[in-house]
Amino acid sequence: MEKHSRIQRWFGTADACESDAAPDSQTPPAGPDLRPIRSAMTLAMAPCTESHRLRAALRIELANSAVELWLIRADVFQYLAQDLGQKAAAQEITRLDPLFKGLVPELAACPGSPDNRAHERHLH
Repeated sequence: MEKHSRIQRWFGTADACESDAAPDSQTPPAGPDLRPIRSAMTLAMAPCTESHRLRAALRIELANSAVELWLIRADVFQYLAQDLGQKAAAQEITRLDPLFKGLVPELAACPGSPDNRAHERHLH
């Protein structure tokens, strides 16, 4: 039996029987609730054509993380721009941004330049 338990320890399953009796402290914590983001993205797609809505809905539902949903925003923008125009698409996407606060890396969520002036580029 000791050989069997050494193999279980090696695979990390030695405590499998004991974990049934006690809660597993090694279970990873649940991620953030993505339902509000999914709902908002799906709702933003409402004025689009059926084919665009279906494609976006599938991608939105299959996303496993907030970062994946953040990246899917590009597809949502594309569909919205094709069906409603770029200005309306940009407005819809901007409305989604606050939902991602604290869920995506700061580089992905950094705001653009607050003004339209030319900015200096420093080359080394």
